[in-house]
Amino acid sequence: MSSWTRRLAGAATFVAAAVALTTGPAAAEDPITLRVAHSYPTRHTGAIAMEYWGKLVDEQSNGRLKFEIYPAEQLAKSSDLLDAAINGISDISYAAPLYVSDRLPLSTVSAIPLVGNKSDPREQGAAYSELALGTLNEVEYVPQGVRVIQASVTHAYQLMTTKTKILTPDQLKGVKLRSSGGIQERSVEALGAIAVAIPAPDLYPALQRGTVDGSLFNIPTAGGYKLEEQLRYSTSNLNFGLFPTLYVINENVWQKLPKDLQDLLIRTGKEMDDYIQKLYVERAETFAADLKKRGGEVYAIPASGVPVWAGKLKPVQAAWVKDYDGRGLPATRVFHEWEELMTSR
Repeated sequence: MSSWTRRLAGAATFVAAAVALTTGPAAAEDPITLRVAHSYPTRHTGAIAMEYWGKLVDEQSNGRLKFEIYPAEQLAKSSDLLDAAINGISDISYAAPLYVSDRLPLSTVSAIPLVGNKSDPREQGAAYSELALGTLNEVEYVPQGVRVIQASVTHAYQLMTTKTKILTPDQLKGVKLRSSGGIQERSVEALGAIAVAIPAPDLYPALQRGTVDGSLFNIPTAGGYKLEEQLRYSTSNLNFGLFPTLYVINENVWQKLPKDLQDLLIRTGKEMDDYIQKLYVERAETFAADLKKRGGEVYAIPASGVPVWAGKLKPVQAAWVKDYDGRGLPATRVFHEWEELMTSR
């Protein structure tokens, strides 16, 4: 039971006593403490960002609202974090839709490749946040008893190779590319390449041995695996999907919060995302510099050539919509809204 729920149980008694004993100015408001659960190790960027969010919440609420943070699966295993928020074990939980796609299928829309034409990570993140806090809350989260209060995406996954600078899809015929499975695997195959499922920690030796010729990977994360030591080239403006991460709050807890604290949670959640994006930009710049030192480069596909890539990947987009529409979900609606949000006019 959360500290919020425990306080409510004695709220009437507390109020009655306060009225009887207080004859001067109103007593100070008792702070609200929300239990936050996530799976990140304490030194992970995600854990550091959560500590930053907690600090923002405390400061901007003048101590009225506080986070009690439980990192590293202390309250629930990664696969159980969504249920922890639903069942009140936590007040707020981390959720990664691609890891629980059976529970949050529509939230995986960000993983669809080459949707829209926005390539700025900040614009992409803002687009997903708007979708998650709006339509996805309506159709996927609130019906399960939780609500998204913060949503982020990684930088877009790019095409990275060890030897050849790829400019057109026809250069990928027979090329072996690591994918994480699922929609990434379908994307690799749609481009004529050979998909090889390899966990991220095993990618470095696979590149070293020539098991694969490259990978779909996002640039800020690649440096953490030292992939610049084996890779030479990476695109910068293709979008092979965005990995989404969210924080959800128990709906009953949300409804009991004062409106100004609800607004504060949303606002500071976006500030946390700005903080994460700055870290991503720094890491992307470091990765690009390291590639350049080794004779490689991060390069952009010419604008005139991007539609060729998009055309190859249209069937992957259509398959996602058809699959989830076929399950009775509003996939067409979600996809079209996502496409609109990801397109600059």
